[in-house]
Amino acid sequence: MEKQAIRQVILETFEAMLELQLKSIRRLRDREVEAETPTRRKVRKRQSLVDLSVDILTQEQRPVHIDELVELLKERHNRLTDRDSLSSALAKKDHQGILVRRVAPGKFTVR
Repeated sequence: MEKQAIRQVILETFEAMLELQLKSIRRLRDREVEAETPTRRKVRKRQSLVDLSVDILTQEQRPVHIDELVELLKERHNRLTDRDSLSSALAKKDHQGILVRRVAPGKFTVR
């Protein structure tokens, strides 16, 4: 290789290294600016099946059977659940006297 070609390769290598270093420095500087300015992030809190069920019961404004409630959870909130565990959780809330009330076997309404 002749001297001029070697020199060109070395200069191109240094140029590429310096460009990458400059990009890194700019990225770090931007992160520092972002860290200094407080930003409010939206935190999406996942709701429990009982909370979603209470929402549905509130919207329906009538006693809903547990089978229908399972279907409405699937349709409206895309949440699958076992009907027995949901019924047990709602019965527990009824026993505690909060959120829901059992009006018939397998039927719940909002308090």
